[in-house]
Amino acid sequence: MPRIQRRTIQVVSHGPSCLDGVMAAAAIERFYADQRVVTTLAANGESDRAIQALRPRESGELDEFWITDLSWTSTGTAAHLTNLIRSGARAYWVDHHRTAVARADAPEFDVPFSGRMLTEEFSAARLTFNFLKQLAEERGETERLAEFERFFPFAAIADDHDRWIHRIPESADWALAVQTLGGIDSYREIIRLDEPVMSRKLRLALVAGRKAMDKSLEIAHATMVERPLGNGLRIRSACCMGYSSEVASKLYAGQTRTVIALFDLRSLGVSLRRSEDCEVDLSQLARAFGGGGHAAAAGFAVDEAKRAPAERLAELLGARLESNA
Repeated sequence: MPRIQRRTIQVVSHGPSCLDGVMAAAAIERFYADQRVVTTLAANGESDRAIQALRPRESGELDEFWITDLSWTSTGTAAHLTNLIRSGARAYWVDHHRTAVARADAPEFDVPFSGRMLTEEFSAARLTFNFLKQLAEERGETERLAEFERFFPFAAIADDHDRWIHRIPESADWALAVQTLGGIDSYREIIRLDEPVMSRKLRLALVAGRKAMDKSLEIAHATMVERPLGNGLRIRSACCMGYSSEVASKLYAGQTRTVIALFDLRSLGVSLRRSEDCEVDLSQLARAFGGGGHAAAAGFAVDEAKRAPAERLAELLGARLESNA
């Protein structure tokens, strides 16, 4: 009997600790449970490097590449993906960030994908689930489809939290556990689960995450600076130690027309959030600094922000040292 060669499915998804990116990658792993799946979780600033690192592992149609919950900025990345596809591989892209959807026709995205889904309608995990379900239906893979549909509750949890719907009470807990445990370890735990009930490892991470989030909130309150702007907006900036979404929700609670800017001492990135009544498109604000995201949640990383605390400390100490000279 001839040996059936396994295919290699390579995934680059948003991470390292993003619930939506982890669940999107896990959806692909579950769909291709009988194949070899290799997953990389990359932060926004690492996307070009991670995608350009993709290399064929088999040959021709045996290679398949998925990019989920993530976009890129370099035309070199587009050229690399195009070369992979011309070599016979298939490539797919699923994203829901406004900065990707709005720039769908940009030169860096000029790639002959085998399929792509770009819309803000759902989170990346839910979009990836829908996309794969449609593939199974089109291919007539009834057994694969029946098994794969059991993953829907996981995708729904990610969608509920990432779009801040919060109709599923435990979705915020899943996000906190994934952040605390870390993307790859969380991913490995999730793909072992038959139903969305946390494993012992995830439950322990949730307990630790609640303590760490409280500490991060303490740091934010201790460092917060509030500045009213001339256009009626107000900005609250602070430092935190991870858990930026959760911390931001505490800082904008009860506020009006307020933008929250958190410098994460752990990731050295800036996270932007806004009060419910604020209409500022934070994705456009982040894009001005080389980042991106959604209208209500976005982020970026720049060297000026990384150096700001140290520069301010040097100013304070320098003034005192000079006065005592």
